[in-house]
Amino acid sequence: MFGGNCMLCECNDHATECDANGECVGCTHNTTGPHCDKCVPGFYGDATEGTAHDCRLCPCPLTDLSNRFSPTCVLDASGQVSCDQCQDGYTGNTCERCASGFYGNPQVVGGTCVRCQCNGNVNVSEPGHCDTVTGECLRCLGNTAGSHCEVCRPGYYGDAVHNKDCQECGCDVSGAISGLCDVTSGQCSCRENVTGRTCGRCQLGFFGLQSGRGCHPCGCSQLGSLSESCDEEGRCQCVEGVAGDRCDRCSRGYYGFHGSGCKACTCDHTGGNCDPESGECICPAHTEGHTCDRCETGHWGHEPTTGCKPCSCSAAGSSAPQCDLTNGQCLCREGFSGRSCDRCAPGYYGYPACSACGCDLAGTNQMLCNATLGVCDCQHTGECVCKAGVSGRHCEECISGRLGLSAENPDGCSQCFCSGLSSDCEEQGGLTRMVSPSTCLSPQVTLSGSPALLSLVSQSNLQGVVSGVYQQGGDMLLDTRQLNSSGLSGPLYWRLPAQFEGDQLLSYGGLLSYSITFYAEDGSGLSNQEPQVLMRGGALRKLVIYTDVVAPGNGVRTQHDIRLTEHQWKYFNSVSLTAVSHSDFLSVLSNVQYVIIKASYGTRLQQSRIANITMETAVEAELGEESEGVHGGMARLIESCVCPPGYSGLSCQECAAGYFRQHQSELSPHSQRSIFVHPCVPCRCNNHSESCNTETGRLPGNMLTHDCQHHTSGRSCELCAPGYHGNVSGSIGDCSLCACPLHDNSFSPTCVSEGAFGDFRCTSCETGYEGRYCERCSVGYYGNPSVSGGVCQHCSCSRQGSLHPRCDALTGQCECRPGSTGRSCDQCDNKHVLQGAECVYPQESWTHCCGS
Repeated sequence: MFGGNCMLCECNDHATECDANGECVGCTHNTTGPHCDKCVPGFYGDATEGTAHDCRLCPCPLTDLSNRFSPTCVLDASGQVSCDQCQDGYTGNTCERCASGFYGNPQVVGGTCVRCQCNGNVNVSEPGHCDTVTGECLRCLGNTAGSHCEVCRPGYYGDAVHNKDCQECGCDVSGAISGLCDVTSGQCSCRENVTGRTCGRCQLGFFGLQSGRGCHPCGCSQLGSLSESCDEEGRCQCVEGVAGDRCDRCSRGYYGFHGSGCKACTCDHTGGNCDPESGECICPAHTEGHTCDRCETGHWGHEPTTGCKPCSCSAAGSSAPQCDLTNGQCLCREGFSGRSCDRCAPGYYGYPACSACGCDLAGTNQMLCNATLGVCDCQHTGECVCKAGVSGRHCEECISGRLGLSAENPDGCSQCFCSGLSSDCEEQGGLTRMVSPSTCLSPQVTLSGSPALLSLVSQSNLQGVVSGVYQQGGDMLLDTRQLNSSGLSGPLYWRLPAQFEGDQLLSYGGLLSYSITFYAEDGSGLSNQEPQVLMRGGALRKLVIYTDVVAPGNGVRTQHDIRLTEHQWKYFNSVSLTAVSHSDFLSVLSNVQYVIIKASYGTRLQQSRIANITMETAVEAELGEESEGVHGGMARLIESCVCPPGYSGLSCQECAAGYFRQHQSELSPHSQRSIFVHPCVPCRCNNHSESCNTETGRLPGNMLTHDCQHHTSGRSCELCAPGYHGNVSGSIGDCSLCACPLHDNSFSPTCVSEGAFGDFRCTSCETGYEGRYCERCSVGYYGNPSVSGGVCQHCSCSRQGSLHPRCDALTGQCECRPGSTGRSCDQCDNKHVLQGAECVYPQESWTHCCGS
């Protein structure tokens, strides 16, 4: 009833009646709600479809009453059933598996999940501490084991369930058969004659636990020992006068081992020695003399009680059987050593022959050398063990690609530098290091005479100042009271002048020397820890390297001699303290940009002095050269490389004739990082010059005329020389001689290419010649220059006798006036006479007068 009208109940066919408010009464088919539009708890589905099977039992995970572990479930939008109230111990969308800490199989009828039984020996909060199907405990704690952590794990013993005190067996590795013990008592399984819970000691009367094979009987003599026990070495405790490990004989000075023990000897003159059986007085072993006071021949080390020891001199190695009576040293032959001369001496091999190794001290591994004796050991074959860069049976030569065998070199020989362009080099011979007083580049770079003041610089300001710097005697002196230090931070350095910069490769292996003195209020200070000498250089990659020497004392003049090899130099501002590589050191020397020497020492510096600055340089030694002036003797370690085409110089540091240095802007970033010098490329002279400026690749101004070949000219030999024409493209025949009009009959000093390929035009025809090739004579000239020897000559027509100044271009014949004749019309014709400036025919009166 609604609004006074009766309406049909809306119960989705799950009830037949409803009350006056329209609510259904007696919903069936497991439905509920005002209109039987929902499934009752424990069922799921869409009750509004109106069928008897709209609501179905929740599968949590089965529909059997014994296997429903959630009272409710829901149906999501995708049609999947989810059980939303799984009982404790169950998990999953349909409560189909056991939760962590439980085990069983809820997916079989009657199957349930029960709590794992691990006897409190697991961390229950840790997922997966037991198997969810079998219930086996997987992560037993407290040294427990077993399916339920109910026992101590192997190697442990105790009560795992109640006391939870499983502890390590601790079985002795020598005395026990294994590391396992009784799980209750902890008793280990002992080896034979071993006892103790851990099998850690021998039974009484046994010894040798550490042998690992059980204990052995002591075997102590009942007559001579104090007890049946012995120490770990098997030595028994003997009564007085008895000796031996088992106390079974008389000790020295006693005799007669019988039931009543040993008796003392009465042999003072033999040092108490007597026969152990009879008691007769006898000398100690290997002694002689009435009082046994000296050693027998071949023996040494006289002791009144024990006698003498045998010399045992080697027959092969000793020169006599008798040794030193005090220390037993035998007299060894050369090549043998040892107390008995029974082994080879250092530097010899192959006992008993003991031949000399002959290893070169400079090239042999230093671990096998004795620098004091100057010898090195070798292998049993007699072959020496060489340094990394050395080869040869005696380590006497450098391997390929290395040079300069030297004892100071850890590798023996240095790798070829060759500016990174070649690995084929050898040590340059015939060089010497000389002392020279010159201030120019010379056998030794020096400061002498009256040099300019040295600049004071810092690591961050290399321009420096000269304020406060004076010259006093032979010293360069800094007075800090006069120093303007603005712009200079940190320790001060002396900057060496230009003659110490540039290419200094010939200084490799020489010495940089100077003497330094400083005066400060306190001789110690942080500045003493700064690098003493810094050097920057390199062609493409610029490197700063440094070396340290012992700081001078306050007020003490100190000489520093620094070897210009890489071994004592390091990279500046580098975290690594490894020595500078050979190639990097030579790269710096190839183009030194600056050398600075520390001037600041101590605290509150007052004055600093530097003097006698020199840097050795190698020069060729002249035949018969006087030894006077020779400073370092023959110069070594200077390489002479076999350079690739385009390079020259001992280290391939220069461009060969016909090549120049490629500009840095033309190099790739990788090339700039990986090579030492600018590559040398052919001169840009179009193959018409064998020399050029090594920086620009072109000819300098003073070389324009005579250095271009094949009749070319210009800074790049890109033009044909005057009198030649053509297209310069790098061929020897680029420029051809101007034929104006013939090669051997040319009347123009210049010509230019023009028109068809190979054609040209003469540009400076001489007076009287004209045409493209000066091949004809100009107006007023005659001749045929197109034939060998042909020239153009001036017509020279007579002004009086010719009609005009032009003449025949080939013959030179002028066009004459009537009565005139001759090539130049400078003569009168027959029967004509010159009257004034003209040739005229004579009048009749002239005939009578003159005759006919």
